[in-house]
Amino acid sequence: MNRTRRAIALSFACTVLTGMAVAQTAAQSPQRPARSVNAVRPMAQAMADAARLDDALVRGLQRRGEEPLPIVDDATFVRRAYLSIAGRIPTLPETERFLADAAADKRHALVDALLDGAGRTSHFANFWFDLLRVKSRQQNLSGEPFAHFLRQSVQSDQPFDVFVREMLTAEGPAHKAGNGATGMLLRDSNMPHDAMANALRLFLGTRLECAQCHNHPFDHWTQKEFFEMAAFFGGVRYRDENALPNLVGLRTELAQAPERQRQQVQNLLRRMNQGLDGSGSGVERLPTDYKYGDLKPGAPVLANTLFGAEVKLKYPEQKKGQSQTRAAQQARARQRDTSPEIDSRAALAEWMTSKKNPQFARVIANRMWARTFGAGVVEPIDDWKKDTEAVHPELLTLLEKLMKDLDYDLRQFERVLAHTQLFQRASPAVDPTPGQPITFRGPVLRRMSAEQMWDSLLTLVFADVDERLRGMDERAKPVYEQFDELSKADAKELLAMTQDGRANPMARMEQQRQEEARRQLAADKDLQQRAAPLIRQLAAARREGDQRKVAELAQELQNLGLPLGQRAGRGREGDMLRASDLAQPAPPNHLLRQFGQSDRETVDAASHVATVPQVLTLLNGFLDQRVLEGASPLRAALETAPNGERRVRIAFLTTLNREPTADEARDWRKQIAIHGEAVVKDLVWVLCNSNEFRFVR
Repeated sequence: MNRTRRAIALSFACTVLTGMAVAQTAAQSPQRPARSVNAVRPMAQAMADAARLDDALVRGLQRRGEEPLPIVDDATFVRRAYLSIAGRIPTLPETERFLADAAADKRHALVDALLDGAGRTSHFANFWFDLLRVKSRQQNLSGEPFAHFLRQSVQSDQPFDVFVREMLTAEGPAHKAGNGATGMLLRDSNMPHDAMANALRLFLGTRLECAQCHNHPFDHWTQKEFFEMAAFFGGVRYRDENALPNLVGLRTELAQAPERQRQQVQNLLRRMNQGLDGSGSGVERLPTDYKYGDLKPGAPVLANTLFGAEVKLKYPEQKKGQSQTRAAQQARARQRDTSPEIDSRAALAEWMTSKKNPQFARVIANRMWARTFGAGVVEPIDDWKKDTEAVHPELLTLLEKLMKDLDYDLRQFERVLAHTQLFQRASPAVDPTPGQPITFRGPVLRRMSAEQMWDSLLTLVFADVDERLRGMDERAKPVYEQFDELSKADAKELLAMTQDGRANPMARMEQQRQEEARRQLAADKDLQQRAAPLIRQLAAARREGDQRKVAELAQELQNLGLPLGQRAGRGREGDMLRASDLAQPAPPNHLLRQFGQSDRETVDAASHVATVPQVLTLLNGFLDQRVLEGASPLRAALETAPNGERRVRIAFLTTLNREPTADEARDWRKQIAIHGEAVVKDLVWVLCNSNEFRFVR
């Protein structure tokens, strides 16, 4: 064995001994769904629903003179299933286990297993983080309680209609445990018009924002209708003064405190009263520059829906025998200086999510279809108009009915989509023609999202990224704890909190992590002492090329609690967590942002465009430092492989989740024979930078 090979083996052994953060993987991730999909609904029913969708799609294709594409091979399917449902590529063991499975129903079994996994919670949470513009920090407002609410809603299979109603009607302090649903409207704090427009776009596929300043130039909506919808959020206050602590004596205490400390106390109080107050007055005023002749500028308007059933609100002036016409209501509204609360937000939520409102079910069904297959049956997915037509109308009708029949259970809906024949079909080999509808002969070939890219790269770094997911409230917990302390504090305690670091919940989180790391380090030292003899024997066995001994020692280390390639247990290495567990969004220079993660300023703003910085991001160290030089499972598998042929197969099966072709295997084995084992690292780098790796095929 040459000197380079020996140095690699010794370096790897030292890395395992001194650099590996070790913890036994938990038996079950806290983000695993609360119930299995089959416990809720037998697979046979999901398969029957999937068959009906397939039949409708085939009929639609036949009417267009088209045929569905063929079924893909197992390698393509296993990669597609993991990326679509769990948000990452499969590991080497997961890939090989599936490819070796001879069961006829293994694809359907895999779909259900992935839907029951923690990875699905993480991946679907990213979907909502993007659409609902989740930001961990928003001036004095923390977005972590909102992110916690979204994770919890996904993990518990909260029905979509309940989910939306809870966000539209949420009240109370934003930082109090259990009030995370306030985050949706607080994302547009002090901008109720924007909040209303975003809600309509997200949940009803209606773009009303262009009617805020004038009648819509491309649709039939008027400015008056915009403000009638905005009236449902009338009177909402973006503060909860009832949440403030006991402030008696605070002015006296602050007078004696330094200026910086006074500012910190004021910031604490601002954080404390972030929240929503007011159930909605059902009244809003037109802008002072309103220029249409039906009403005067600045006139009050009453809440009214755009379409469907009219919502009946009980305004306090309405008495028995009094005229109930809208003209009379408008006249009385003009006389009011203040508008009492009448639960107009709840009325809006009930109208929007009602099964009698077909648009609600259609829009989310179409969104789920687009998420699974790359495009909607209706495009654009958030701009439905009167003349909007689905590419397959019969299919859209079935999707709407299925969503309602499943009582808006999105995991069961996704399950049906993933059991279709369409989910198993090949993607078209050519890009769709601009301006022409996508007909779904097969799923659309598309680039990985930034989150899929990041989580897939982590799959090369850690043995089981799904079991490393944190508790759903991990990031929100310091925010809740600070709120509880503040709610009980008096003036002196508020000042004390600015002196001992409790004013910053993120600093508290970091302190807790450091304490956890110190405790774990003590446990690691004991484990390293017990593992040291085995690791020395492992290095010797590798130098001698004794693969049988290497395998035996690797198993002994595994039994000891030191699996090769598992660099950290769940909750360690704070910057190497799945995308859903990181700060939202990631910092601008993070790999996630380089690969197009949304800045969360506008709805659905992620980018899937290839850029030069993306290549440079991988070129400048991630693969070398985290995968090829670190104690990754990929490196461990390559180190223990018996020969060059197996190493080439491992590289392909781990990164592209397929066997190399005969030509690929021959060419790379030849390169290894000429240039040595270091070529394998080049192979991994080439594969991870290939288009085949970056696309969901």
